[in-house]
Amino acid sequence: MVQLPKWVVDDRTSIEREAAPWRERSAEERARATAAACRAAARQLANRPDRERLLAYRDPLPESTIAALRRLRATAGRKT
Repeated sequence: MVQLPKWVVDDRTSIEREAAPWRERSAEERARATAAACRAAARQLANRPDRERLLAYRDPLPESTIAALRRLRATAGRKT
């Protein structure tokens, strides 16, 4: 088995470390950071020749979600 460097940590620890500074920020600070990220994404998108294709893309629903929606619709249809 390959020995990993000592700085390598598990996913949970890595995520905890990355999220830690954001827990102490106010809602306003988080909102400003989110708005700045959105502006940066919009600038990048504006410079792409395939902008419209990217904006039109929608992730397909997983089959499990489609099946759940079918069940819910069937149940709702029986109650009315």
